Amino acid sequence: MEVDPGDPLPDTNRDWSKLPVDALSAVFMKLGTVEILMGASFVCHSWLAASKSPELWRFVDMTRHKVIFSKGTDILCAMAKAAIDRSDGRMESFWAQKFVTCELLDYIVSRASSTLKSVRLIACTFVWGQSLATLAARCPLLEEIECSHHKMSADFFKYVGIVRPQLKRLRVHMPYFDYDAMEDEMKEHHDEDEDDDEYEEPFEQWEARRNVDAFAIAENMHELRLLQISGNNLTNKGVYAILDGCPHLECLDLSDCYKIHVDDQLRARCAKIKHVWLPGQWPHVNCPDLRVIGENEGEDDGITLHDLWEAEVETLRAEAKMEDGSYGDFYEDYSALSSPESCVDSKDVYCDDPKVYTMYHDYYSL
Repeated sequence: MEVDPGDPLPDTNRDWSKLPVDALSAVFMKLGTVEILMGASFVCHSWLAASKSPELWRFVDMTRHKVIFSKGTDILCAMAKAAIDRSDGRMESFWAQKFVTCELLDYIVSRASSTLKSVRLIACTFVWGQSLATLAARCPLLEEIECSHHKMSADFFKYVGIVRPQLKRLRVHMPYFDYDAMEDEMKEHHDEDEDDDEYEEPFEQWEARRNVDAFAIAENMHELRLLQISGNNLTNKGVYAILDGCPHLECLDLSDCYKIHVDDQLRARCAKIKHVWLPGQWPHVNCPDLRVIGENEGEDDGITLHDLWEAEVETLRAEAKMEDGSYGDFYEDYSALSSPESCVDSKDVYCDDPKVYTMYHDYYSL
């Protein structure tokens, strides 16, 4: 059918706020946790209602996003609590990076202890092992724990194994640190005038110290299917203990464990495991479950507005400065210039305010 040029064009504008809640929820399923919390929730009343569907919050993933590195801990914890509340007690997985605190773990226990199956914490240095162990004890369905880039004691692994014997996946990826080299360096700086006899540690004691984590896991986590202990100082003896104590292992990550000697005996003992990543092995074994989330993964290393502002100020300072080190008559104190952050109207409301979720949600719920 031919269109008369004189006819008015059809109205192509759509009011997306009038989409059914179930349709919006289906769209939001394609978004990540941070995108929903900081974007979709603040569009209008209907979008807020759709973003509160508990089905969207069964899996809360706050990792590998630049917002994690640009917002304060209080902001991020407020966002996480909003996600937990929206799950309506149905959250099954909580993954977070950097910002998690002990208080937030207690909040998870109080709101989602009966459904939580997976908790993965990446470089969350504000968390104490006791708080994470308490969460494990209070969540009967918990099958996966990660506490990577943050050292946990052998007592933590022992306790978790006792309270959650059905644990299926444990991830404790750590950057390798050579304790032997550190001890040798300390000996070199030892005061030579001291009369103390130099103590040489027996090999058995040295080996026991290196394998304390491995022994705790082997003795208390017999149902493990996946174990990532990369970067640990365990030796072959610790690996053999794990293989004996965890007979159901399907994925084992020993990468960056440089105290392990990879020989025919070790390969033979690991042959029954489906996916094994041994130290020095390349390429990486083809197993998505062994995908490691980096400590700073997701950080935006690009130039920010603040970086541009600082560069401009330095340029103006350099131009004003005379060759003899003095300043011209027209010198202006550029240090008094306000940064972009200070120019923001304090009357406006931004997502940087931890209370913003309550304020906006109350407004849209009228």
